[in-house]
Amino acid sequence: MIEKTFTTEGQQLTLSLGRQPKRDFDGFVVGDNSQLVMALKSLPESNKRSFYFVWGESGSGKSHLLQAECQLATLAQWRCIYLEAEQLLEFGPEVLDGMEHFDLVCVDDIDQLLSVESWEEGFFHFYNKLFDGNSSLVVSASSAPRSLDVELPDLQSRLCSGEAYQIASLADDAKMEFMISDAHKRGFQLTPEVAEYIIQRSPRDILSLQAVLDKLDALSLSEQRLITIPFVKKSLAW
Repeated sequence: MIEKTFTTEGQQLTLSLGRQPKRDFDGFVVGDNSQLVMALKSLPESNKRSFYFVWGESGSGKSHLLQAECQLATLAQWRCIYLEAEQLLEFGPEVLDGMEHFDLVCVDDIDQLLSVESWEEGFFHFYNKLFDGNSSLVVSASSAPRSLDVELPDLQSRLCSGEAYQIASLADDAKMEFMISDAHKRGFQLTPEVAEYIIQRSPRDILSLQAVLDKLDALSLSEQRLITIPFVKKSLAW
């Protein structure tokens, strides 16, 4: 988290930017993404300038990986910041001024950011300043870099210059493994039978499955009930 002060209409405005990352690599179910995870984990150890473009469908784990990368870099004594496009869009591209001095910048949902013309040019200049130094950049998007709707050819070229990785979807058995493991970390037991029941009825992206576990966790605590198939059926109106 950093604070930046701007002067607007004669008044000073202090903005808090960046969010403390909460996710780590231990909580990410790798599945067929071992090459991607290995590349991200090796970045703080490599001590060289790098640019990674991570893309995948909603709920595939993009935010998780970028937050985990920022956590790992912090442990390696890197100066890093995790930024969300949704938050950046509340301001103009000048909010990035000075952030090129971080060792690592992670920008989540960059395709949302670049849908705004002023941000295209602003991010292009930020990218150049970032790589004029010895900094690294990790961004996420819902589509591959060549598929982004970017008007500036030079920016499109920059975005295509990094190492691009698509997050592979998890098989159902890996999602069940994730739910059982996540439930254990929360302090309750989820049997394979209950996990399979949930998988068959819930949206299958990780975010939706986590939301189901959030609700079941809260209800089981308040009602002092074990999480069984009848309890899940009643709680979620399935």
